Amino acid sequence: MSGPDYLGLFAGLRERDYAARGLMVLEGRILLDKALDAGLAVEAALCVPADLEAIEARAAGAFPILTLPSPEISALAGFGFHRGVLAVARRPEPRRLERATAPQGHALVLWNVTDAENLGLLSRSAAALGAAAIALGPGCADPFSRKALRTSMGNLLARPLFRVELDGLAALRGPGRALVAAALGPRSRELLGFDAAGRALALVLGNEGYGLPDEVVDACDEALVVPMASGVDSLNVAAAGAIMMWELFGKNPA
Repeated sequence: MSGPDYLGLFAGLRERDYAARGLMVLEGRILLDKALDAGLAVEAALCVPADLEAIEARAAGAFPILTLPSPEISALAGFGFHRGVLAVARRPEPRRLERATAPQGHALVLWNVTDAENLGLLSRSAAALGAAAIALGPGCADPFSRKALRTSMGNLLARPLFRVELDGLAALRGPGRALVAAALGPRSRELLGFDAAGRALALVLGNEGYGLPDEVVDACDEALVVPMASGVDSLNVAAAGAIMMWELFGKNPA
């Protein structure tokens, strides 16, 4: 299907305009598949002619599909595009994290992670390393921005996503659970010496430059650090998070 009314959805693709309308942009087949698997409503798709048959089969008539050559898609969208398909979908609404809605199993909690690429990379690692859910605290980047979705390889759509405030962290503590901060401080200990004792873990990561607020660390059961070589004082938050999830989640199936 094609038509001028739908082409306007893909003109300019400015983040703030789409967010204000409750929409998000999906770049490529992987993100479109993840969105459809999650049951999200797709408004329309725009693809190169060679991909039309595959996208029509996936859509099964649920949304209109337009076709243009790749250079024309790039000109319309306003950036170089080489992924075959763009789609516009309705944004999901993350639930508020409370004890009644707390996920089972391990979870990743991000607090003031302002960089969309780091947020996306962390969610991709979380999916690969055993997190059952992701919770976003105050100050985090938009999880449905193009960059966050692209770097997450769609995993921000494939795991339960929650919003959490300070008082909501208590939902991740209790019998059989532990809330663990990635933080350097007086009570911190090395990651490799931590015994999860069969508990489901929620790992809390903060801003790359400033770390976690004291009140968040105080709300956690443990504070852990990644041991590093002498003369090195920090890691990129996405790298540190992957290391910690490998050690905490991978070695302690929940």
